[in-house]
Amino acid sequence: MQYQHIILIIDRMRLERGMSVAELGRRTDIDKKRLWYILDGQREMRVEEFLKLCIALKIDPRSFVTREMVEKVAEATRRSTERYDDIGI
Repeated sequence: MQYQHIILIIDRMRLERGMSVAELGRRTDIDKKRLWYILDGQREMRVEEFLKLCIALKIDPRSFVTREMVEKVAEATRRSTERYDDIGI
């Protein structure tokens, strides 16, 4: 799932809940101006901000994880483990 798609979902959920950016900022302790920049795609969202937004909007963060992401992580882990096995660690 692309970053911009995640932002769109978060902002849509905010709107569906009738919450202003200022209110969401208060609930998450994220500065309103920074939150505007995040939602507008001008700033990258930090992991802790993502989690705070999910909690405030009652979104399961796992809903953003796709099968493709899991497969990529599993493959990278497998390759990394094989490298260590090859050098005897």
